[in-house]
Amino acid sequence: MADSTGANEPQPASEPAASASPAPEPEGADIPQTDEPEAPGPEGSATSEVHDGPAPGWYPDPNAGGANLMRYWDGAAWTDRVQGGSEVSTTRRTTDERKVILSQQLQTAAARGLRIESQSDFQAVLVEGQPVNHTLHAILTIFTCLLWGIVWAIIAATGGEKRQMVVVDEFGNVIWQKLGKS
Repeated sequence: MADSTGANEPQPASEPAASASPAPEPEGADIPQTDEPEAPGPEGSATSEVHDGPAPGWYPDPNAGGANLMRYWDGAAWTDRVQGGSEVSTTRRTTDERKVILSQQLQTAAARGLRIESQSDFQAVLVEGQPVNHTLHAILTIFTCLLWGIVWAIIAATGGEKRQMVVVDEFGNVIWQKLGKS
């Protein structure tokens, strides 16, 4: 029986369309760097559902660490399929090239909904989410006879701002580091 896992996947273009932007990666998911094809799912699975967002196709890997990898977006989630690029660059980059790489990473991050909190020539701190308004939740908890306290505890545990730092090293490699949440 012939392997048809890549039968419906478009061939990667040298440059993805400017209007297409990769969908956000699920939080907390580390993308493994493998070239193994994704196993086909059963018919009627969640991957066959219609979703709003970018069309299935090859897009720059948002967490490739500067390796210029293309990762396949199936319309619902990133797959394990990657193409192109190299693991780590060993060629020194000029300051202008490093600034351009950082700029491209920041544009991708902004498209994913992250805000730039601070930026220097070769690094930036990005923020996702909104701070929890504890004063409002304390007032609501008092007025609801402590019932709102359950909601407040859940929001405090799962909400808040999450910070990441992106750094472009002297070789043009992009390093993402999670700084935690506040």
